[in-house]
Amino acid sequence: MSILLDGLPYAVTVAGREIPIDTDYRTGILLEQVLDDPDMEDGEKLGCILWLYYGADIFPLLSDAGVVQEAIERIMWFYRCGADETEGDRESGGMSGKDPPFSYVHDAGYIYAAFMEAYNIDLTKNRLHWWQFRALFLGLPETVLFCKIMGYRTMEIPAKMPKAQKRFYYRMKQIYKLPESSGQTRLEKELESALAEGGDISQLMEWGSLDGQ
Repeated sequence: MSILLDGLPYAVTVAGREIPIDTDYRTGILLEQVLDDPDMEDGEKLGCILWLYYGADIFPLLSDAGVVQEAIERIMWFYRCGADETEGDRESGGMSGKDPPFSYVHDAGYIYAAFMEAYNIDLTKNRLHWWQFRALFLGLPETVLFCKIMGYRTMEIPAKMPKAQKRFYYRMKQIYKLPESSGQTRLEKELESALAEGGDISQLMEWGSLDGQ
């Protein structure tokens, strides 16, 4: 699917019905926070993610585990901006099975500064569609600090490099190291695990009543 030819999606099809989906870039970041939360059980994570993207309207449609899986798959399709998993890996920097060297949560300040410097976009004031945000994110110039930080994280330090340079790059790796729990590839695996372990329909239906509280 092409953002230039097909435009931006605002709904997905679940159980044969077109369901509006929350397109704000912040929802994509909240997805990371939910999956990275050690205090939430799999069923809670699954219900929270469904509620974040669809609101309470999705829950009456969750008649069986197959529909739950379809609803989550449509979320992941949207999260990958219409790409399949292989294309998603290429968009993330061609890491070939490794986690991309960033976290929307832990790198929030660097990402904010990068958008201000590169595009003069204040992410605290602008409402961007997730696909718009991702396109701009992937197009950030190498000159911004955030891109340099990702370079430090992934840089392989050759044995023949001068000692002073080695010390500098090892120090940068330590300063900008991500927590072990972070990483987009791992987050998608966490979502698959939550779907496998937490797809109890009765538990998920509890999330459908949140709007009425």
